[in-house]
Parts: sequence; C-alpha cells; structure tokens
Amino acid sequence: MITVVGLVHVEAGRLLVVRSRNKKAFYLPGGKIEPGETPGEALRREVREELGVEADRPEVLQRYVAPAYGEGEGAMVDMTCFTATLHGTPQPTGEIAELTWVTRDEYRAHVETAPAIHEVLADLVEAGHVRP
Repeated sequence: MITVVGLVHVEAGRLLVVRSRNKKAFYLPGGKIEPGETPGEALRREVREELGVEADRPEVLQRYVAPAYGEGEGAMVDMTCFTATLHGTPQPTGEIAELTWVTRDEYRAHVETAPAIHEVLADLVEAGHVRP
C-alpha cells in the first residue's frame, strides 16, 4: 500500500490536476508522506514543491483506496484528500510538467488517468462541486 496525500482544489466547476514529467497520467497535486511528517505537513510541502504556492488550513475531505497508477500489478494507493486555501496562482514547478482544470468528462477523455481520481471526481460531481 502506497500512502499519499492529494489536494482537491476546485474553481468554476473544474478540478485542478497535474502531470509529472515523464508521465502520461494526470493526478491530484500531492504525493507520498515522508518519514516524520503528518499528512497535513506532507500536503503543504507537496503543494509548495509542485505548484509554487502555500496551502493554508488543510482540512481532510475524504480518503480513497484504489489501484496505484504506474506502480505495477496489484499495487494500491491509500490517498487522503485535503482541501486548503491556496496563496498565489498555481504554476507547474519542480517535477510537474503541466497543470490543467477538468470536469469529470474532460478527465475521462484523457488517454491515461489515475484510477483514484475517477472516484474523487464522481464524489465531487455528486456533491455539485464539479461539472460532469
């Protein structure tokens, strides 16, 4: 099981997703929790490294367990999703090659997508936060 954190950030009915260099799939900004870090600290660090902005007041939104994209047969990811107030405009930095904002259907149209994000988007659409 790979334990990670992810940022759920929605604007104008679209979810912010990112793509790492040398990867094809888009996923939530975030990543693995380092030894000694709390999940909230990991989220703040990952958002700073990937988007070049500060994440203030992270709050747990939901936890998802799903197949881990690109990690081999049977690998699973345990992802705690957070919301947070971002200070600044997200820009791709560090290992991030690209960021984009998607509705559920736009995300599904990407050739390769991380499975957990489908679940996140389904819940956000059901709650009325993201457009189908």
